[in-house]
Amino acid sequence: MAQNTQTRNAYASAGRWPRPLKLSLASAATAVIMLVSPPALAADEVKPAAQEAATPTWQSVLTLQLNDEYNCILDKVLFDRDIEVGGHISKEGRARCLDGREFDFSRPSTHETFEIHLCLPTVC
Repeated sequence: MAQNTQTRNAYASAGRWPRPLKLSLASAATAVIMLVSPPALAADEVKPAAQEAATPTWQSVLTLQLNDEYNCILDKVLFDRDIEVGGHISKEGRARCLDGREFDFSRPSTHETFEIHLCLPTVC
């Protein structure tokens, strides 16, 4: 309270009072919209090519399985290939986690879970 009295006395002795900030409802709403809208618009306008391409279903399944079983956040799939064996197409490849670990994965058929094995360095 003493602080306010001193501030008032300082303004009164200088012969001026602080102007109160006057905002109308419209100007306040406009300010909020301007603060919120630009990032949303920018996100819609600029899309990297990698995000435009849809992630294949098998990669989503692999990502979830690596996270659940090995606490691995998928960084990227290093390679993958489809192999036809006996009229069935199986998938195999290698994936890298954000922490640098690499896993070999394979799946005998589309509706099965992946077999995942940690790649360990080979010492000769």
